[in-house]
Amino acid sequence: MVFALFHGYFDHGQFDVEQREWSSSKQLAVVARRSDHEALSGDQFFVLVGDHTFSAHDLRQAYYNNGIVFRASSNCLIIHWIDVHKLLVTCSDRSIAADQIAVQRDQVGNVEILYEGIPHLPKLN
Repeated sequence: MVFALFHGYFDHGQFDVEQREWSSSKQLAVVARRSDHEALSGDQFFVLVGDHTFSAHDLRQAYYNNGIVFRASSNCLIIHWIDVHKLLVTCSDRSIAADQIAVQRDQVGNVEILYEGIPHLPKLN
């Protein structure tokens, strides 16, 4: 039961891809949205990087299994590959405040994550 709770099996939210962009090295970056109109927590927008197209099941698993590169409660996210090893995550209107950010990573695998228009959170030791 505890395993199911922490892996999203009882999450009734809807997971959708908002934007996808392939790199020349066949890496896929996506901006996805988790919406749940029954809960009061509001929509969450997050970024993932992988080597395949993400299904709704894949998005849910990544959301609950530390697969997220960035997550915030703002719908301004845009992604763009700078090169095969650098992904730029931008907030189009610079509206994200630090307290809206739940996850922010600087690296995933061999991909460096750069941010523009998004506050950079200090690293926790």
